[in-house]
Amino acid sequence: MTSHILIVDDEADIRELVAGILQGEGHDTRTARDSDEALSAVAERRPNLVLLDIWLKGSRLDGLQLLDCLKQQHPELPIVMISGHSNNETAVTAMKRGAYDLIEKPFKTDRLILSAACALEMEKIQAGAQN
Repeated sequence: MTSHILIVDDEADIRELVAGILQGEGHDTRTARDSDEALSAVAERRPNLVLLDIWLKGSRLDGLQLLDCLKQQHPELPIVMISGHSNNETAVTAMKRGAYDLIEKPFKTDRLILSAACALEMEKIQAGAQN
């Protein structure tokens, strides 16, 4: 079964790069450039995983606020944060708010694939436990 992944980043080149990598691994991807597009995409079709930039320039909500909103609506949804400007405090904050992982830009392809695979496996286990 193909996993559905939503990629949320304000940088078009990052969205397309991540989407291409994950499509190459057999996943179905959609992208959003800001919090409003992301919320609309999730309402339209709940993904199995969200990859979410922390900063989201020009967005109504930043990545951490969007993380809170998504976790309130879908507590079981795995969310991997992506940041080019993170520090230990940001990473701890994201994890406390329910992020599955945090990947720093520039990231290695293997790191992205591994984090996505582990988050998706966790999602499958949680879905199975609920059935």
